[in-house]
Amino acid sequence: MVKAVHIDWKFVRWVVLCFTAAGILTYYPISEFATPHIVRSILAGGCMSFFNILLGYVAIEVGFEKSHTVFLKIILGSMIVRLLLMWGILLLLIKQFGFHAASLMLSLLFFYVMTLVLEILYLQKRIAVKK
Repeated sequence: MVKAVHIDWKFVRWVVLCFTAAGILTYYPISEFATPHIVRSILAGGCMSFFNILLGYVAIEVGFEKSHTVFLKIILGSMIVRLLLMWGILLLLIKQFGFHAASLMLSLLFFYVMTLVLEILYLQKRIAVKK
């Protein structure tokens, strides 16, 4: 029997709030100095990171109530799968669709670090509540 994944809407709101804040803070410089080609690459990097954190959230929720070894296998396995998936999408966007490589990589790096911090904070909060 498959157990339904509990959705922590507070975490989802934090993710959306952080992405919105990043968009608001970078709107003027990007709209003023970037070409549409670069803007498209920045948005693609943000979308990739957004879906990455959603998949990471699902992995945390699926593995959290399991034993420590199973939890680590789920988390580390999902990290590998998510990184490989992002790598494949990155190559596809650059090689097949001609996205601007530097802006795509830099935006992906920025958003990936931001979402990684959010994931770590969420894990710490879940562990503190469990104890």
